[in-house]
Amino acid sequence: MGARIDLLEMPVVLRPLMPFAAAFVLAFALSGTPLPARAAGAPGVADAVPVAPGLHAFDLTAARNGLTYRVDVSVPPVTPPPGGFPVLYVLDGNAFFGVAGTTARLLGWERPIAVVAIGYPGVIGFDLARRYLDFTSAVTPRGRSIMGTRAPKVPTGGDEAFLDVILNEIRPEVARRFPVNDDRASLFGHSLGGRFVLHAAFTRPHAFRRWMASSPSIWWNDRELLTEEANFAARADRPALNLTLAVGGAEQDPEADDTPERVAFRNMARMVDGVRDMYARLAELQGDAGHLELLVVPDEGHISMVPAALARAVRRAGE
Repeated sequence: MGARIDLLEMPVVLRPLMPFAAAFVLAFALSGTPLPARAAGAPGVADAVPVAPGLHAFDLTAARNGLTYRVDVSVPPVTPPPGGFPVLYVLDGNAFFGVAGTTARLLGWERPIAVVAIGYPGVIGFDLARRYLDFTSAVTPRGRSIMGTRAPKVPTGGDEAFLDVILNEIRPEVARRFPVNDDRASLFGHSLGGRFVLHAAFTRPHAFRRWMASSPSIWWNDRELLTEEANFAARADRPALNLTLAVGGAEQDPEADDTPERVAFRNMARMVDGVRDMYARLAELQGDAGHLELLVVPDEGHISMVPAALARAVRRAGE
């Protein structure tokens, strides 16, 4: 039988984390709660509301695309280092803020980092319509044909506008409000969010210090990311990327309740093969430059691998 930790017998090292974990559960529960609309610092930006000690939230209506974002922030309860805390930006903030923030508190005793989760007001979990818009290029007829019945029925193609919002509106506002080091910023995204991270890394490689693409949807739009990757490789001014590619080791494995549609989609997506192949190409391209790594989480699927990927992202963001 494996080891077990009972709450009453929890070691002193872990016991102080329980209030933080409870606070992140509270923050997750409040992710669908409206925040005050008073402007602070910039038009369309609401005051930051303290959710719990070290946790804050504010809404921002972006000038670039007119859309409103919920920004949740976790700041370590210690004196910031000179220049401010390293900061990890996390997409799908409504779904992942609790896991990312608790992980940062658990692993950050030696290298504390701030976590900024970008999500959407009024949502608990995933906002499928908004993530299709923010994380993707415009779906092409060929891409729609490949996805079949899984093709989105909502608008797509807002990735460039969303990237502008992050770089030119959200990040400056976070830097204005909190003691973060914007020169030590990392970006994490999962699935379509991982696809967005790779798009940003290949087209604006200087935007973040580190990149974390978790189970990226390389298959989107007939694998157009491969063209962006090739264009990046051909750049004379190409920097060496600090990039983590992660995927669940079981993402291509058949499941007992598979339908023919799911089997066809899994065979098309080739999640594990796509990540491994991209890592091999980038490793050959970069050699010893930068920091490129592949994380295959054994026996885990598309969602169950996320905690391990976020743990690696937190560790890398603090380096």
